[in-house]
Amino acid sequence: MAVSKSILTVSALAFALMFGGGVYVLSQLNVLAKPLVEKIASDALGADVSIGAMDISLPEKRVRVRDIHIANPEGFSKPHALGVGNIEVGLRSVSKGLIDFENIDVGAVQVFLEVQPDGTNLHKLKSGIKGGKEEAGKEPLKVIIRHFVLEGAQVYPSVTLLDVQDLKPVKVAPVRLNGIGVKENGILAREAVAQVMAPLLETFSQAAGDAGFYQGMSPGALKEMGMDQLEVIKEQIRQEVDNIGEGLKKIFD
Repeated sequence: MAVSKSILTVSALAFALMFGGGVYVLSQLNVLAKPLVEKIASDALGADVSIGAMDISLPEKRVRVRDIHIANPEGFSKPHALGVGNIEVGLRSVSKGLIDFENIDVGAVQVFLEVQPDGTNLHKLKSGIKGGKEEAGKEPLKVIIRHFVLEGAQVYPSVTLLDVQDLKPVKVAPVRLNGIGVKENGILAREAVAQVMAPLLETFSQAAGDAGFYQGMSPGALKEMGMDQLEVIKEQIRQEVDNIGEGLKKIFD
């Protein structure tokens, strides 16, 4: 999602540094990097990725990305599955074939959940992530992500099977990942995308399940998602009990 864009950014950086093009390439790096990053991210996620703005500073070893959108998988009604307000990337080093990220900080994430009887857009997006495979005859670009943090994410129940439509978004706890590709001294960029996006989508899905947004889904779909139907029912009961409790409080207030 977001991370893929960051990785793409670095890819563009690496290509510029590796193959040159001189002062012109460096001066035009912000213009050249954006479409390249969008393409790599889209290929890795199996869904269209668009970037609003990107700012690369080589002297400061940092990249800023704004207004990122990841399209919904085919078969879902809304245009986007995720929106990311900002990504701040700190680079430790960039060399031929390896980009070492010191930190990737992701903020202002909006997750637009869509629930169908046989699955959700988040699960389908997760299933479409392509792991890294080396292409014959090409020296692969590898990356290290030392510290990744996602904060300020919210899951919006944009389409559900519930009768109640006035559903509030759910806040997601911060997600922290460390040491991606460190042991291996770099992993393929696509594999890094998979190692970041898979747990993020799992976290978003779990938050949606805890909020009771999966009611109405088939047992088979819940099982495929790793969700226990009993847990979904338990959460529904807990919410009903809470509602009754609030009602009783109002009577005695």
